[in-house]
Amino acid sequence: MRMRRPELPEVFVGRDAVREGVLTASDLRGPRVRRLYRGVYCPTGVRVSHELRCRAAALTGEGALVLTGRSAAVVRGVELASASDPVEVIALPGCRVNRRPGLNVRRVAIDAGDHEPWETISIARPERMAFDVLSTGPLIRAVADGDRVLRAKLTTETRMASYLEGRHDHGIVRAREALALCDPRAESPPESELRVRMHFADLHPEPQLHIYADGEFVARVDFAFEEERLVVEYDGEWHGRRSALARDRVRQNALRKAGWQIHFVTKEMMVNPNAVIDEIYGAVLRARSARPRHL
Repeated sequence: MRMRRPELPEVFVGRDAVREGVLTASDLRGPRVRRLYRGVYCPTGVRVSHELRCRAAALTGEGALVLTGRSAAVVRGVELASASDPVEVIALPGCRVNRRPGLNVRRVAIDAGDHEPWETISIARPERMAFDVLSTGPLIRAVADGDRVLRAKLTTETRMASYLEGRHDHGIVRAREALALCDPRAESPPESELRVRMHFADLHPEPQLHIYADGEFVARVDFAFEEERLVVEYDGEWHGRRSALARDRVRQNALRKAGWQIHFVTKEMMVNPNAVIDEIYGAVLRARSARPRHL
């Protein structure tokens, strides 16, 4: 009777698997496994996620690493990076770390109290993690990712403001700018982007406003210009559910009956964000001119 091979873990060091007799050296070059980093593998059938890549990075033998930024956010439950994104790490001071494809190694100062043990390396604590999110990448993405970190309650605006106070790290100015624009009420990255673009166009609606009419709840809207009684809604992708579309039509009718105008922004429209902002600005002016003037 042929013996069944032991099952492989989701991520493993190749030389360990060979030493333990689970695989042969030739198996490491065959179809049964997939190499994630030099010397670190996963079974071919395993779905490769960013979190799996983070765990693989911890097995590279580079124990002087701190997982941080968007990679640390993924491990903490907020999906800010995809499987194809490099794993973000900081090399601890005084430690030599070999650069590897798929591993984004930064050599910056990090306080001992800013990280804690994770797997065989360390992971940045939430405030340090959020700092590295806010201080890297394009500003709009930094704000959108910061919104998601705050919405997940990994940290708070107050704790972040306190953490950033008095610091002089590289990127601190960007981090403070991004934090000032963050809002945990945002329900999606496109909403965050739209809010930031409106802010820079000097348009400041109230996000996630609850609208009432005659004491009765009507709807919660993405953005509301209260004085103009104009709602701006980001219209995400429908998933073929007629019931959802029907509910939305009832909601729209209720808003209009309560005296509110509605302006929609779609994913396709955001390909040209400048045009979107121009249209919103025009809608605000039209709504403002349509409001009755009190003598």
